[in-house]
Amino acid sequence: MHTMWKNKSFKRLWIGNAISELGGAFGTFCNGLLIYELTGSTLALGSMWLLYFSLSLIVQLFSGPYIDRWSRKWIMVIALWSRGVIFLIPLIAVSFDMLMPWHIYMVQIIVGLITPLYIPANRAILPTVVSKEHLAIANGYLDGTVRLMTFLAPIVAGLVIEYIGIHVTLSLVCIALLTSGLLVFFVEEKRTIQTIRGTWLEQFREGLHYFFKQRSIVWLSIFLAFVQFGVGVTMVTTIPYVTTELHGSYAVYGYFMAGFPLGYVIGTMAIGKIKLKSKRLVMLGALVVGGITYLNLAFTHSIVSAITTETIAGIAMAIFSAHNTTMFQQMVPNHLMGKLFFVRMLIIRGVLPFGVLVGGILSDVWGVRPLYVLIGSIICLTSLIGLIIPYFKFLEEQPEESAA
Repeated sequence: MHTMWKNKSFKRLWIGNAISELGGAFGTFCNGLLIYELTGSTLALGSMWLLYFSLSLIVQLFSGPYIDRWSRKWIMVIALWSRGVIFLIPLIAVSFDMLMPWHIYMVQIIVGLITPLYIPANRAILPTVVSKEHLAIANGYLDGTVRLMTFLAPIVAGLVIEYIGIHVTLSLVCIALLTSGLLVFFVEEKRTIQTIRGTWLEQFREGLHYFFKQRSIVWLSIFLAFVQFGVGVTMVTTIPYVTTELHGSYAVYGYFMAGFPLGYVIGTMAIGKIKLKSKRLVMLGALVVGGITYLNLAFTHSIVSAITTETIAGIAMAIFSAHNTTMFQQMVPNHLMGKLFFVRMLIIRGVLPFGVLVGGILSDVWGVRPLYVLIGSIICLTSLIGLIIPYFKFLEEQPEESAA
């Protein structure tokens, strides 16, 4: 057994993450299903997600500079327990046959307000729980768990709703989130109390200033932004690609969607076994492979090949993400961790909707396959530039010890 698993706080954090991701994914599944059944409107369904993302972005913008003042553990506990309690609204309404659309919108409002606090706290707490030499493996396990729950939740939730009922599913959501919060409550957080205070603008500037001083962090975020652009495009193009280009059924669409998280889990298991000295080669090489998978999707007409390609893409992305996040955590002082995760998330969340917009427009004009060629070419080209040009050798440098 790896010595990391003797760390009780990490085990509680890991199990808590697994349960919360499963419960949260169950809740997302239920919300979408309920709002569509109540209204029969895709506009209502879209409005639900627009409400969620707009509130998340606003809260993230104004809360980011303050994340490091608060206990990451308590942010997570309060967020998980709040989400668990708020899902009692649709549960009670369904039980008494009184469910209205506003009940679902209320849940989305609360979740939209909480998520931008929970995510950076969840990321920032890890370096205070595990040692630096175990960060890459720990990140891999946490990321892999998220992907595994993403894969399992829709399948399990659909079966529970079909054979037992949606009220039971909502009950499981509440139980899962409350239990997850209880596990995180017992995590031992090594927290440094900040004595320095400042205005929101001063805190925000501090985070931006440090972020853009670290060229490794900046460039790795840029590389990640290209990946997120591709992810945004595929959110729009995956269904027409599977059903029209590959002539697959909705069941095949489910298998295709399962390929990436399955590969991600496999990739996380392989991270600890990769012993190459060059982090640049490992990370950017993984991105090159990811770009090639887009190119293969553009030309293949085989469903089996497409699903296999998605699995390989998941493996490559797991390797890149875990090492990227680990370098970030090792380079950033603990008292700035929340601020810089906040800046990083702003970049990711800003690029993702742009990818959705481009995918929606260009897929109608060009078609899905030429769009995949474009995405794959962009990712491959930028990654190869990072591998070939000597300027990017700074990515090989060992991160300096960050201050606690």
